[in-house]
Amino acid sequence: MRRLLALRWEGKLTTGQVRSAADVLGVRERAVWRWLAAAERDEAAARAPGERAAYPGRFTVTDEVRALFGLWKGNVAAVHRELTARAARGEGAPPPSIPTLHRAIRRDLTLGERAGLAGGERAARKHDVFLARPRGWRNQVWETDHMQAPVLVDVDGKALRPWITWFTDCATNAIMGVAPRRSE
Repeated sequence: MRRLLALRWEGKLTTGQVRSAADVLGVRERAVWRWLAAAERDEAAARAPGERAAYPGRFTVTDEVRALFGLWKGNVAAVHRELTARAARGEGAPPPSIPTLHRAIRRDLTLGERAGLAGGERAARKHDVFLARPRGWRNQVWETDHMQAPVLVDVDGKALRPWITWFTDCATNAIMGVAPRRSE
């Protein structure tokens, strides 16, 4: 978008270039022209062409809404009822409408996050690159992962969260090795 904008400012932008960009982006030519007009008015539109501009009154998913979405297993209507009940008790602001809540959840949470909050870790893994390779023969390809474990471990009287690195054989899904490291 920035390159098209620069060409437009220099007076060198052609309809063919806009058509080419539209083909690459999988949108209509008119959409690219609208994005260019929006990018001239607003720098944020140049960074994220096609996205709706954020405004101060826009509802976004908070940690509370995310927790309720997980608690109610992805049921947006139940989240809305819970937020409405809390507002009636004076524990927060009134919630947005259900369609607005749906839009915010679709916009602010990835497909994997929504699946994980609704169906757990197994559901989230379906939207992950984990085990996405085609099966080969044993020890042909290993994958590795590195994470800080969400547990506290007593190490010499100090509570620490350990780091774990493991290596998995892609053909058998067997863990070939683990390398724990404590964090200070």
